[in-house]
Amino acid sequence: MSRNRRWTEDEARRVLELYGRIQFGQFHQRNPEVISVAREIGRTPSSVAMKLCNFASLDPDITGTGRIGLTGASALDRRIWRERKAG
Repeated sequence: MSRNRRWTEDEARRVLELYGRIQFGQFHQRNPEVISVAREIGRTPSSVAMKLCNFASLDPDITGTGRIGLTGASALDRRIWRERKAG
C-alpha cells in the first residue's frame, strides 16, 4: 500500500459506493466492509474510514442532525458527491 498518494477518481467512487451501503456509525477501520474495500483499492482501512467521514461532511442528512464528519473533503470528493446527487 502506497502512502501519501492522491486518491484517484475510481478509488473515491468505490468508497462513495460503500458510503451508500453502510451507516455513519460503521465508518471505522475495523469494519469488515471497510477492510475489504481498502484491500481492493490498495488503501489502508483507516484511510478508507477517513474518506467515508469526508463524504459524511458533504451529506445534508448527516450534517442536518448536528453531526459533521471530517472537514478535509477534497475537490474530488465534492465533485463526485455532486455528480452522485445529480445523477
